[in-house]
Amino acid sequence: MSEPAGLIAALNNCKTVLISVHKNPDGDALGSQLGLMRGLEKIGKEVFAHNLDPVPDIYRFLPGNERITSGPTVKGTYDAFVVLDADPPRTGLFNGSWPARTLINIDHHITNPREWPLTWLDPDATATGEMMYRLMTLLKVPIDKDMAMCLYTAIFTDTGSFRYSNTTPESMRIAATLIEAGADPWMVTENVYESYAFKRINLLGKVLSGIERSEDGRIAWVLVTEDLYRQTGTGAEDTDNFVNFVRSVKGVEVAVLFRQTGASQYKISLRAKGRVDLSGLAKGLGGGGHKNAAGGMLEGAFTDVRGKVLTAVAQVLERQLGKGPISPS
Repeated sequence: MSEPAGLIAALNNCKTVLISVHKNPDGDALGSQLGLMRGLEKIGKEVFAHNLDPVPDIYRFLPGNERITSGPTVKGTYDAFVVLDADPPRTGLFNGSWPARTLINIDHHITNPREWPLTWLDPDATATGEMMYRLMTLLKVPIDKDMAMCLYTAIFTDTGSFRYSNTTPESMRIAATLIEAGADPWMVTENVYESYAFKRINLLGKVLSGIERSEDGRIAWVLVTEDLYRQTGTGAEDTDNFVNFVRSVKGVEVAVLFRQTGASQYKISLRAKGRVDLSGLAKGLGGGGHKNAAGGMLEGAFTDVRGKVLTAVAQVLERQLGKGPISPS
């Protein structure tokens, strides 16, 4: 899908740019943000990167990550404000009073409501990082080693290291081009999947020890509580990718991670195997996402939140796959 009319002109006409991504940034968000920052600087822009939450430890190998500031407030005004990998409210910043005259949103989540006129949404893209690669091509920006590392990480993580059903021939071709430009696949793999802190593994063990399944084995879920954080000396950023361990259980079609974010508030992360579309369900949970990955936020007692989510997931499974039970063995 081509970029919306005016996007390239808008970027070319601005001098200062602020780039932000969603709360609790992941590899696609951060890789896209850093790749775009370096690319725009190559064409003479003054670029700033700010997110609500800090860069997680596992992504601090990314070139330029130290330049991303974080916190609930951002000072100054800019010619353009670019939000990547999410619809603008999901940055958790500004409360709708945006810090620029030109507003640009670039995303690949089909649930994005496209509230800004300059919104480039491509739900067929495997990752926002893939769209950044295409944008660099349109801007005629040569991709150097640092940009390649960032954009490769974006695509690598959002395809589950090219294991998920969203992986496409195009994403593989782009990844190959990025490797040729200097991206180091082993360095990315080692940092993202093979350099977990001991405390994080300790948390994962405690979380997985509480895994539960539905009677037919098609839904499995875990709960991460604030008490578990205290026990292990961890935080929310340490739960990245936990839900995929739950999805890996044989027979499970949808995995759910409930993460406590307040006394009576829970962030919901859902992951499906290739046969189930979760995008409609995400809207009902006040969130968004892709076909096989979605999330939201709910308030209430945990038993009520869990009941609402599992009932909704069961209804999706019945509509899309029928009632046929899948062996939990």
